[in-house]
Amino acid sequence: MHTDLIDYLGFVATRNGISVQYIEGKKSDPDVAFVLNKVINMNPNYDSKFSVDFRLAHEISHILWSKPTFLYAFSPYMKNREERDAHFNAVKLIAKYIYQEVPLEYRNYINFMDEFGLPSHFEYMVKEAIESI
Repeated sequence: MHTDLIDYLGFVATRNGISVQYIEGKKSDPDVAFVLNKVINMNPNYDSKFSVDFRLAHEISHILWSKPTFLYAFSPYMKNREERDAHFNAVKLIAKYIYQEVPLEYRNYINFMDEFGLPSHFEYMVKEAIESI
């Protein structure tokens, strides 16, 4: 976990009226975004290769940019549009923080993927998102 990034994501959440609550759930309990209530439950115990930082950015993305629904639970897959968009926007949210002063030619999307535990099938999306900021 990257403390500075978690602090930044917490700032983004607070600025947008989103409450982030850390819960002590089981390994099988995913993070959840209650979109209409603007509440995110983060379970640091959730068994995932995705970093907590990325998962938080993902849940924030659901609240900020997904169509209103009751809730979204973190999913590593891209089976529906909302999940793909949340993954893409999470990458952009993090990349804006990390690469804000880094020229495009020095942004390494492979290192980014490794740092945040993103699977290889995210490669095209991560590259596109990092190049778009």
